[in-house]
Amino acid sequence: MVVTPLLAAGGISSASSASASASASARASVKAKATAACGTTVPVGPSNPNGIYKTLPANLKTIYSTYPGALLVSPWAHWKGIKGPWKLGYIDFAIGTPYDQHVLDELNLLYKQGVKQGLLTGSLTTSIPATQALSTPEAQINAIEQMVREGVNLIIISPVAGASEAAAIDAAGKAGVPVILADNIITQSKYAISVWSQNQYTADAAALKIIGKGNILEVRGIAGNENETLLYNQGFQDLKDCPNIHIAGQVYGDWNASTAKTVVSQYLVSHPAPLAGVIQDGGMMPGVIQAFQAAGRAVPPVADGECQGADLSWWLAHVKSGYKGAGGCFNGYQGGYTFFNAALRILSGKGPKYNILEIPAPLITNANVAEYATPGLPLSSPLEQKGPQTAWCNNTCLNTYFNKPGAVGHF
Repeated sequence: MVVTPLLAAGGISSASSASASASASARASVKAKATAACGTTVPVGPSNPNGIYKTLPANLKTIYSTYPGALLVSPWAHWKGIKGPWKLGYIDFAIGTPYDQHVLDELNLLYKQGVKQGLLTGSLTTSIPATQALSTPEAQINAIEQMVREGVNLIIISPVAGASEAAAIDAAGKAGVPVILADNIITQSKYAISVWSQNQYTADAAALKIIGKGNILEVRGIAGNENETLLYNQGFQDLKDCPNIHIAGQVYGDWNASTAKTVVSQYLVSHPAPLAGVIQDGGMMPGVIQAFQAAGRAVPPVADGECQGADLSWWLAHVKSGYKGAGGCFNGYQGGYTFFNAALRILSGKGPKYNILEIPAPLITNANVAEYATPGLPLSSPLEQKGPQTAWCNNTCLNTYFNKPGAVGHF
């Protein structure tokens, strides 16, 4: 998430710690019979397989088998759109990661290009709090309502929470203002359009295949976040086909490398037994690596979901010494490009086919990590992975998800 901003700093809360301990204990006791080879992505959905899912081509059926919710026809599928020039809005958490900043930078850049092409007017309307403490559902709800009043035609949002923001998103939809969820899910909303990657599932499955057997540590994101739960549940199902892999523990790293370093370090101090691998679900691999290094322990294979420039660089540097990994990611520029172009297609009446536009992230392995990694970066580097802005989803890719093909404008 790609949900990248952090909501809490420092270590995990006592409530999160207790939840993690109980959840890890429950998962460690699962003795499920293996049904497929370890390292295979297990279908978890959609929850309505006899609906529109039955009509999908084989490639999309494979993609949407990792979405556990209901796959529906988009409420905007047959919308005629509105006449431009248009005005777009963007709502986010406080900028906490390079990904966040680069999404904003890309949206601003493309917006200026859209103005020059006569497609957009004014400048990008934004609501991004200065601090994480101010990044609340209430603030985002107010921002949605304000943007609708100001005449914004479409809103792109990285939501803080799910259910609590659904009503505001649906009110905007009823007012004729589509809302794109930027690599996120809110199942309670009838009008939202999710442009979503589920970019952890290939990394998790491939990492489990590399690990093969032994005890692992799970480093989860933000406790209670709906998208985090979806990512976790997919990994849980995949793990059932790996009877020789056992969960030794679970911590919450808040999708933040610094927090992950703290909680993993705490775990390693109190649990000296060897670990065969780590499953982390978003942008926390640098912190995981630093925690193992600080403990004087070899870094095991890590599922590098939502990888970053720092960890890819470290990975590349350790390939020759035998490190094997698996990752999946796109950078903020690529995310911004895809969200922006999806927005223009929706406004022009091209009709998103589904309520969820699930677009897989590329799988990164030892064989191709050099294509994505920049050599020589420190683990503290703010840089993201390499690649052109179209690397996540170019116009041919987007055509798959819309009733009417073709780009809007030249970007």
